[in-house]
Amino acid sequence: MENNNYEIIPAGEPISKSGIQTLLNGIRPVWKGRNLIERVVRLLPIDPSSACQRLFNAATHDLKEKILIMGVDLANEIATNYKLPPIKREEDILEYNVSKTIDLAYRIGILTRPEWRRIHRCYEIRRDLEHEDDEYEAVLEDCFYIFKSSIDVVLSKDPIELLQVIDAKDLVESSTNISVTEEFLTDYKSAPKGRQREISELLISFASDDAKPDIVRENSVELMRHINPITDKTVTIEMASVLEKKLDRTGIDLKTAKIGNACGAMGYFKKVRLKDFYGTLKNEAKKIGNDWGVQKKFCAKLEDIGGLKYCPTEHYEDLLKSIVIFYIGERSYGPYSGSRPVFFSNGAAPIIARIVENDGIKANTILEGLRKKRPIKSDIQDKHLLRRFEDLVDLTVVKEE
Repeated sequence: MENNNYEIIPAGEPISKSGIQTLLNGIRPVWKGRNLIERVVRLLPIDPSSACQRLFNAATHDLKEKILIMGVDLANEIATNYKLPPIKREEDILEYNVSKTIDLAYRIGILTRPEWRRIHRCYEIRRDLEHEDDEYEAVLEDCFYIFKSSIDVVLSKDPIELLQVIDAKDLVESSTNISVTEEFLTDYKSAPKGRQREISELLISFASDDAKPDIVRENSVELMRHINPITDKTVTIEMASVLEKKLDRTGIDLKTAKIGNACGAMGYFKKVRLKDFYGTLKNEAKKIGNDWGVQKKFCAKLEDIGGLKYCPTEHYEDLLKSIVIFYIGERSYGPYSGSRPVFFSNGAAPIIARIVENDGIKANTILEGLRKKRPIKSDIQDKHLLRRFEDLVDLTVVKEE
């Protein structure tokens, strides 16, 4: 058991010396205002068992109030998922039995697993106290455990400020580019899977809706990028299914790919669809030629969908080769060759560098192979073009600390 500088006195010692009064100071003001402390303190010297039961009952009721704050709809979804009694109205939560209340509080995210175990142990002790007889008599250690666990785990903690779907909606519907706060991300990360799913579905809906203003669609994609790393994996997989259901037989389009990359769902699309999509991109890249403006647009589009991260093996080398050729450029001649020995797209080059660097060792292996293949093999015979090729290779090499 944790100590935290509380003195545990063996059974039989005066209750006033046990440190329990010190624990009571940790109860939130909202419960102190209900005269809980006064009632419990009055009972402690004369009936410790009843004092423990009152305090634990208060902790159970506090859990129910915290569940109500999170919402009946969410509580019912969690209850259904974990085969707990259904919840259709607030009264159903208030009428939940103690054991199921503790389980629901754990499943909905109010209690951690260690806290769930501690509160269940308190419940077992309380049941023993309710049926004291010759075989079981309450001792000070029982009281201390119930008091410490009920207060530390429940009565001292404020309700969770659960992120609402309207919070995400209000954020992305701003008339300017959004700035996502750490508070928002923290609240999203701690939100149950059901709420994460609701928010993700809203953002996908907004980002996919051509009737929405451009700024709203862009903000929705940007918010998805921020929450992607902290979204529960099962939610991400569900979002992949949501996106694929929007597709017709023409397969993945650019908008869906961009949204899929932003929310992390792209990697869960059907492989055959990814193969067809990247095959189209590969053919598009081959036709671009030396038009720097088109190169920039293509590379920006490629970066928006995750670069080469989700590109199937069948198309990876060809697509990488195309953007490497864009990056290397071509030897310049004439009056400008002294100041700029290589002509290349200033807009596309930094995007290509980021795409290649993000693929790291995977890109490195293919680049080393491309070094020996046409047209790159012949291009890098020129020292200036070789230097640009080596710059890309260097980006894929893990640097020692």
